[in-house]
Amino acid sequence: MTLYSLVLFFHVTAVLALFAALSFEGLSLFHLRRISTLIEARRWIHLVPDLPLVTLGSLLIILFSGVYLTMRMAVFESAWPKVAAGALVLMAPLGALAGRRMRTIRRACAAAKTVNPELLRQLQDPFLKISLGIRSAVFLGILLLMAAKPELWQSVGIVGGSVVLGLLAPVLVRRRTAPLSIPGADLGD
Repeated sequence: MTLYSLVLFFHVTAVLALFAALSFEGLSLFHLRRISTLIEARRWIHLVPDLPLVTLGSLLIILFSGVYLTMRMAVFESAWPKVAAGALVLMAPLGALAGRRMRTIRRACAAAKTVNPELLRQLQDPFLKISLGIRSAVFLGILLLMAAKPELWQSVGIVGGSVVLGLLAPVLVRRRTAPLSIPGADLGD
């Protein structure tokens, strides 16, 4: 086994881990926006406790292994790897902001006695959906860059289109979101 094949293995594994992390985050947000009891909220808020670490670790492995792979393939002077790296870096602050809000929600769930209007407002924060939509779309755009290897303006267009698609995703995938009721004492439900 060569160093190149080992780095490629870690790169692909990190891509799969990032995909899984985004999927778990999406599943968690989907259910958190529809909870009716505090027990449900706590279950979905702690779906995967170390998800932020998996996401950050995956991003770092993808970035560093990607730099190594592009240097080894002698394509570092091409536009697509630079745009892909920039797009990957773009995902990090959105994930960090969403992670900060999720930590606040975790603390609120731990301290709450019932599902209250403030907790519902936090659970339905539109930024969480928008952030996930943008990160997921940019992630898919990066995969397209790796597969198609386009020139500079096409690469920028793909990432820009991914950001726009990510912004529109919450509207395009809008499902029936009936207002949630606030039950009385729901700890035993």
